[in-house]
Amino acid sequence: MNINFNKKKYLLIPLILAAILSLSVLFSSKWPLSWDIYTHINYAITYINYGITTVDPYLNAPNGKEIGYVPLFHILLIVISSITNTSLIDTARIIQTITPVIITSIIVYVTYKMYDEVAAIVAGILLVSSFMFTRLLLPIPETIALIVFIIGVYLFYQSTIDNKMIYAFISGFLTLPLMGIHFSSCVYYVILISVLMIAQCIIQGKLVGLKSYGVFLLALIIVGLCGVFALITYSPSHLSQFITGFNSVLNDPLSLFMGQKAMGLERYIKCVGLLPLVCGFIGLCLSFRNREVLFVSAWTLIAFIFSNMHWFGIPVYTFRMLIYLLIPLVILGGYGVSKIYGYLINTNKKQQGVILILLLIILSYGCGYMSIHDDSAKITSASTQIGDYQIAPPTSDEEEVINWFKNEDTQNKSILTNNQFFGTVVSSIDEIPLHYKFDVYTNKSSQKSSLKTFNNEKIGYIIYDKTLVVNNSSDYSNLEVISVNGSYYPSYYFTKEITEKNFDQIKLTNTEKVFENNRFIICKIKS
Repeated sequence: MNINFNKKKYLLIPLILAAILSLSVLFSSKWPLSWDIYTHINYAITYINYGITTVDPYLNAPNGKEIGYVPLFHILLIVISSITNTSLIDTARIIQTITPVIITSIIVYVTYKMYDEVAAIVAGILLVSSFMFTRLLLPIPETIALIVFIIGVYLFYQSTIDNKMIYAFISGFLTLPLMGIHFSSCVYYVILISVLMIAQCIIQGKLVGLKSYGVFLLALIIVGLCGVFALITYSPSHLSQFITGFNSVLNDPLSLFMGQKAMGLERYIKCVGLLPLVCGFIGLCLSFRNREVLFVSAWTLIAFIFSNMHWFGIPVYTFRMLIYLLIPLVILGGYGVSKIYGYLINTNKKQQGVILILLLIILSYGCGYMSIHDDSAKITSASTQIGDYQIAPPTSDEEEVINWFKNEDTQNKSILTNNQFFGTVVSSIDEIPLHYKFDVYTNKSSQKSSLKTFNNEKIGYIIYDKTLVVNNSSDYSNLEVISVNGSYYPSYYFTKEITEKNFDQIKLTNTEKVFENNRFIICKIKS
């Protein structure tokens, strides 16, 4: 075969694979991936209607829900929506299509600059082969932050190699957009750069890394001072919140990544991918033997340790940390395969070298194709003490409810539902406020269920999700509502399956049924 992969034109291969997989996801569903995006769309709607604020009036009406994110990602949603003249839902789908290709291209470029064309090609296709590639498809702040994250780490590395402190300064300055997009990524970025500085000083045997780190910190301090000045100028009331949050991060920086049980070995391997792990291990061994790309080896080992901090008694969110491991791992894997390819070429075994790369391309695309069609990649579920249930993308029954509200004149009245995850989806698509505490407002013996309260708090509709029923319904004699703890939101389950005969046991007298399908009942508050 007369193919020479040491040519720049072949760098397009991983980009094409990433684009094909991303477009496949785009055309397979009219909804964006992940449930989180609906919360972010809610925040974007709030900024459109109320300007930059720290409270979202659409969630937890009438008091509103505190927005726990800085607004850069939501501003990006609004800007792209305005430019493309599309809805925020379709804007999210655009982002989930473009972002994986951008991240793949950055990794290909960084690997090419660090080593050669073959390493860059392989790094890109190994990224596509990993199940964690599906996380790059999620239109959420962390995915966008990864773009800045990778560029920042590479610039810091380049400053230690070329002794150009402007790279280190830019690397430090990039904490500003990182902080503005995803705060947790920014914290991990600063921690990683700090540890990599020590590693690079040891690798190089000189203090260029420390010098770069000093410039990095200088830029970081300037960014911090600018942030504080902006808060004092435009929002002095939130300065104390910022200082409190900053102190909590200083005292316990890893708290932002905690809250999950350790991941089993089998799932760990499945998520990272067999190809990246095998090729990365080969690259690690060759890196130490040849004393090449040791910065990437250090980066990989540090990320590996961070993703397994439960070994040291720190319950980090392993799945979330794996994407930060995958980035240096595929670069290292690309280096390892490039060395093997070079050896085959130099020993007159060019055909075997070409077959090796072609085989990796085919296997990587196959793995990527299977990953994007895996139910766990396409469907988001909520976990409760009773069980799991799907919360995104919307099902056909949920779409019927969404479309019903689009044609309903809600008169700015809010909704109340026992499935707050779906309530958030309805709120973000139809711009309807969502009340919390379903069990309180639907309790017939509570003052909160009175018509006066509903009118005062502008509650207009109650949505009953009939599928949320306890497993031990035989233990209950009547149809009641119970609160069940779960991930993010509590869920409100019914003690019996809802039927025409027993629905009156929970239906409020001041409401009338206006819609019903296989899964939902909507009752409207009588005026």
